[in-house]
Amino acid sequence: MTQTIKEYAEALFCLAQEENKLNDISASLDTVSQILNENPEYLDFISSPNIKKEERIQAIEDAFSGNVEEYVVSFLCLLCEKGRFDSIHICIADFKAFCDMVNRISVAQVTSAVELDENEKSALKTKLEAVCGNSVLLECHVDPSIVGGLIVNIDGKIIDGSIKNKLHELKGVMYGEFKT
Repeated sequence: MTQTIKEYAEALFCLAQEENKLNDISASLDTVSQILNENPEYLDFISSPNIKKEERIQAIEDAFSGNVEEYVVSFLCLLCEKGRFDSIHICIADFKAFCDMVNRISVAQVTSAVELDENEKSALKTKLEAVCGNSVLLECHVDPSIVGGLIVNIDGKIIDGSIKNKLHELKGVMYGEFKT
């Protein structure tokens, strides 16, 4: 199902590029995402097979027509029609990933044991941009269980420089040496 959802997002992305409306459609999808996050019962309503499809499609048109790009309204109706509206957040994330790829932007998920200060974030961002050749957006998270260091997930690659990982590797080396 994930591949099918990605194909829906890619189709919307291609249309947005073709019509030169990437920014407009992206902004409209942000609006849709925000509305759905603020009103989770609406997502349940639109995704419910117990309500006639025509009623759900009409509810989408009533809620979004005039408020977001018409291509997005049509896209939402298509997802509802195909019974895939419950995957709207995945579609939006995939659409954004296509936009980032075209704009040469990489998103780095950074996990640290403590909050990084602005100087550390800036230095990390500069280093990652040099390594991947793209502009980098940092999404920083704190997880004290890694003890120290960083775990960076960027462009499908994981760089685990955490103390927890180093201790795990050391344990493996020590265990391996004592075992023989």
